[in-house]
Amino acid sequence: MRIRRRSAAIFALAAVGVVAVAAVAIAAPTSTFTFKMTPTNPHAVFKNGTLATDLKTTYTNPGNNNPGGAVERTQIFLDKNWKINTNAAAKCADNQLAGKTMKDAMTACKNALVGSGTATATANGLFQINGCVLLFNGKPATSGPDAGLPTLKVFTRVQASNPSTISCANPTTNTQGNATVLLNGVLRNAPAPYGKVLDVNKITQSASFPLEEFKTTIGKSTSTYIQAKCQPSPWHMKTTWTYNNNVSKTVSKTQPCT
Repeated sequence: MRIRRRSAAIFALAAVGVVAVAAVAIAAPTSTFTFKMTPTNPHAVFKNGTLATDLKTTYTNPGNNNPGGAVERTQIFLDKNWKINTNAAAKCADNQLAGKTMKDAMTACKNALVGSGTATATANGLFQINGCVLLFNGKPATSGPDAGLPTLKVFTRVQASNPSTISCANPTTNTQGNATVLLNGVLRNAPAPYGKVLDVNKITQSASFPLEEFKTTIGKSTSTYIQAKCQPSPWHMKTTWTYNNNVSKTVSKTQPCT
């Protein structure tokens, strides 16, 4: 009888464990991305380029205080045959952007603008928050292990109330939105087949709601800020997301070039 009771207890504990694992799996966020570097035919010589990326995350239980309910860190690895020239634009500081409208940010840092796009977040599952992204070449980090490293300021102006309606047109005169999220990306060296990694950390300290999608384009044909060559094909890019439960996911992609 004792053996039977002990076996029953073991099976009960095992069943609880299976249910717990299943619950974690169901609650896990999912992330993916796409990218496109143009031109696709730079051959073996660096040419001015534009990099379009679309990073997406979906949650089953969104919320900065819910384990697995928010992205805490994003690391974007760039191909070794892409070059970031941070001296190609002016450099902007956090205090020139924090809490600003798009118009104010452009007034302070228009010569540091290197990209733009759109973003969405979730109001903890209640409604979608829409926003406009401006990417500014940042001043080097000033403290800690990152001191002296180049940065990218990810400025996002959002309409954080429902309905979340905002236009991203004409940022130099645009005062729309009612909240600003300012993220700091640090550019570090990365092992082959990558050359640099843009590391955006401590996201939930700046963003009150979980970020879902960032769709941006950085660089332009008339700027040397980002350049690319094809030697050899394909280009490689990967993104690692670390969620607020310390679980990470990495997705790798390639793009042919000539």
